[in-house]
Amino acid sequence: MANNPILYRVLWVDEETDPIGFISLARKYDLLVYRYSSWQEAKEILQHRFEAFSAIVLDGNCVINKGESPTPDFLYQAVREMEAIFVQHEETLPWYVLSSGTGEDFNRTIQRISMGDRSAKTEQWGTLYHSKSGDLTQLCESIRKTASHRNEYKIVRLYRPVFDTLKRYFDAQSANTMLDILLALHFPETRRSFDPVLYYTQLRRILEYLFRAANQQGILPDAMLGEQGKVNLSNSSLYLSGREVTINRTNTYRYGKPGESFFSPIMAQLVKSILVVANKNSHSTELDSNEASAIRDYNRTTQSNNLLFGYALHLCDVIVYFGQKVDELHNNSTYNPRVQNNTSEKKDHPDNSELSTKQSRYYHTNRKYHGHSKNKNNDNAK
Repeated sequence: MANNPILYRVLWVDEETDPIGFISLARKYDLLVYRYSSWQEAKEILQHRFEAFSAIVLDGNCVINKGESPTPDFLYQAVREMEAIFVQHEETLPWYVLSSGTGEDFNRTIQRISMGDRSAKTEQWGTLYHSKSGDLTQLCESIRKTASHRNEYKIVRLYRPVFDTLKRYFDAQSANTMLDILLALHFPETRRSFDPVLYYTQLRRILEYLFRAANQQGILPDAMLGEQGKVNLSNSSLYLSGREVTINRTNTYRYGKPGESFFSPIMAQLVKSILVVANKNSHSTELDSNEASAIRDYNRTTQSNNLLFGYALHLCDVIVYFGQKVDELHNNSTYNPRVQNNTSEKKDHPDNSELSTKQSRYYHTNRKYHGHSKNKNNDNAK
């Protein structure tokens, strides 16, 4: 069974005072069950304290209002009004039926309410109907499993532009890294074993993937990838910041024309700060033992993870900025990717004097180039 300091609140609608011991059993699974004896009472609580609950359990034959008799239409009305509350709050809570109901009419009711959205959620949430005379372990396990994932949905919704961009241009590991850090920031009680030192390398890895995505989109030249396709973080950052980058002491690369850059000045500074924090080798992603020790000493002194959280939030802005900038380039009617790998292609250019064989891969057809390179050993390339 579970051993977790986090308690997930469950709203239970049942007029009986728990003769089956559901409340005590659920507590062993870190579930704190609040029982309401009528749907009207439960609905008011749900409307005003929606965020407090992680799941809903309905009796199959309860009362709508206190003092009334149970009605066979209870589930129809409760589910309909419950789904309206979901729409109002733009979030759906997992819900279940716990009942001793039997007979063809009750079975038809279960089949009817399970149609549509609830049926599609069975694999994710677990079985809809559970009998009061059966083993309630499966119900408790299903509720706890789905409730533990709810915070993840909140983070993704709160940082939707970030995760939309990660989904489009990055890999799954980048998204998972950001999710882990943001969960630790917003829900620290769920991440008590969170070790911030492990994530500085991961932040740089996300930047590395950003530079790879920039290369794939024709924004960053292949030369910034270095030997064996390994991204040089420092050179890539300088290039996208509009600085000249010299490779092998012979070829100099620059994004666009003098004064142009992919990153805005603020974004360039944010990227630089993420790369250099506690890392003397900002061209790589890894922290050595001395750098990791410096971070641990800082955390022990401050007793907080705010340094990591601050850089993670900065990176969120960089990620969104990257996605918006790439979209702008793609929406530009003059944007036309073209590979430049050899001297023969130079003949097709309207302005050969500005290009060398080491030029960045893509350019605009209006001759506003994404990148230029200068070969110091070739006067024609100057």
